[in-house]
Amino acid sequence: MRSWSLLVPIVLSLGLAGCDGDVEDAAVAPPPVVKLETVSERATGQVRSISGVVEASDRSALSFQVGGRVTEVNASVGETVVAGQVLALLDRTNYQIALDSARSQLNSARAKRSEAKEDLDRKLALIDKGFVTQAAVDSARAAYDGAAASVSVSMSDVERAQKDLDRTVLSAPFAGIISSRDIDPFVEVNAGTTLFEIQSDGNLEVQVLVPETIIREVDYGQPVSVSFPTLKGEVFGGAVSEIASRAEAGNAFAVKVTLVELGDADVRTGMSAKVTFNFQSYLNGREAFLIPLTAISIQNADLGQQNGPRNGGNEAPVFVFDPEKEAVFERFVSLGDIRGNDIEIFSGLSEGEQIVTAGVAFLHDGMAARPWRQNRQQNQ
Repeated sequence: MRSWSLLVPIVLSLGLAGCDGDVEDAAVAPPPVVKLETVSERATGQVRSISGVVEASDRSALSFQVGGRVTEVNASVGETVVAGQVLALLDRTNYQIALDSARSQLNSARAKRSEAKEDLDRKLALIDKGFVTQAAVDSARAAYDGAAASVSVSMSDVERAQKDLDRTVLSAPFAGIISSRDIDPFVEVNAGTTLFEIQSDGNLEVQVLVPETIIREVDYGQPVSVSFPTLKGEVFGGAVSEIASRAEAGNAFAVKVTLVELGDADVRTGMSAKVTFNFQSYLNGREAFLIPLTAISIQNADLGQQNGPRNGGNEAPVFVFDPEKEAVFERFVSLGDIRGNDIEIFSGLSEGEQIVTAGVAFLHDGMAARPWRQNRQQNQ
C-alpha cells in the first residue's frame, strides 16, 4: 500500500511537467505588423506631357519629273521663296527637238487625213452615179479613219513632248523656305531624285507618340499647351490636328499638334518640344482614388480585360485593415490607369479606410495584424 502512495506523487509530477511543455509549445506568435495608408487622395483629370519634334505643317520634297543636265540653280538652303519661283533648270535642247519632231509628225498626219477626207468625199459623190463600187467607198472610208487615228496619236505625242519640255523647269509649289538642297549646276540628274526640300513659312506643328492607354482621350481640335527647352518659361497654345489610325513602334499612335499664336518666338523645325495634354473629361464625372501600387496583390489579380474599369475590366485585391477586429481582409477593387507610383481605384474602397501598402503577398483574408507605428519600430 505504501508503494502506491509513493508512486502517485511521482506520476502527478511527471504529468504536470508534460503539461507545462505543451503550454510552452502552444504559445501563439504575435500578429505581424503591417504598414497602413488611409484612403483619401482623389484622382483628377490626367495631365500627361509627351516630348516631340517641331515640323512644318506643309513640306514637300522636290524633284524633276524628267532627267537631264542641270543648267541653272536659283535657290539656296534657308532662302525664302514664293509660289511659282523657278528653283532650277535642265538643258532643254533634246526636249525641244522632241517637241519639234512631234509637231512635224502631227502636221504630216493632218495632211494625210485631209487627203483621205477628199478621196472619201469624191467617191461618195460618184457612187450614186455608178462610177465607183461600194468596195472602193469602203476602202476610202477605212483610209480616212486610219488617217484620223494617226492625227490623234500625233497630237498625244505633241502634248507629251510639251509636258516633258515644261518639266525641265523646277518651281516652288508654295511659298516657304528651302530646308535642304542636293543639286549643283552642270550635273546629270535622274527623274524622281529629290533635289530640294521646301517647308511652308507659316504654320508649324509638333508630332508626338501618344501611348495606347490614353489615345482614346485625344480628340481632334483638343487644346494643348506646348513648351520648348530653348525658350525657358514660355508656354504656347496648340490644337490636335491629326490622329493616326494605327499604332507605330511601342504601341503608340502618332498625333500632330498645330501650334498657334507663336508671335515673334524663334521656333524652328527640328526643335524638341513638350506637349502637355490635360484630360479633364478623363473620369467622365466619376470618383476615383489613388493608392500606392504596392497595395495591389498582383498574384491574385483578375486582369483578363484590357479595356480598363470603365468597361467592367481589370480587378485586383487589396487588404483593408479593420481596427476593431485587428485583422486585414481581402477586397477586390476596380483598377484604372497607373500614375507614377500610384494607381487609380474606381470602386471597392471608401474614403477613410486603411489599406496595407507593403508585404501584401504574405497576407491572407482575415489574418490578424497590428498597425506599424514609428515608435514601435524604434523600441524594437
